[in-house]
Amino acid sequence: MPSTQLNWVWPDEHGGMQGATADLERGVVYWFDAPGCACGDHDETQTIADFLKRGARFLSPPDDVIDEMRAALQPYAQG
Repeated sequence: MPSTQLNWVWPDEHGGMQGATADLERGVVYWFDAPGCACGDHDETQTIADFLKRGARFLSPPDDVIDEMRAALQPYAQG
């Protein structure tokens, strides 16, 4: 059975990490600033459709990550 989640991680400008997880069943992207810290859950949520239309609204992934996310999520666009 195919995964219902897709994940991306990239370095930020301060030497830390940022990331995103797409929950395909719920149709959302969860954005994480400093994933893996004991700070809690995701920082922001965005629909896949909104991401595909407007781009990343909460963090600034590098262009190659944005391109990869768009390609992976396009088949799951709703509405």
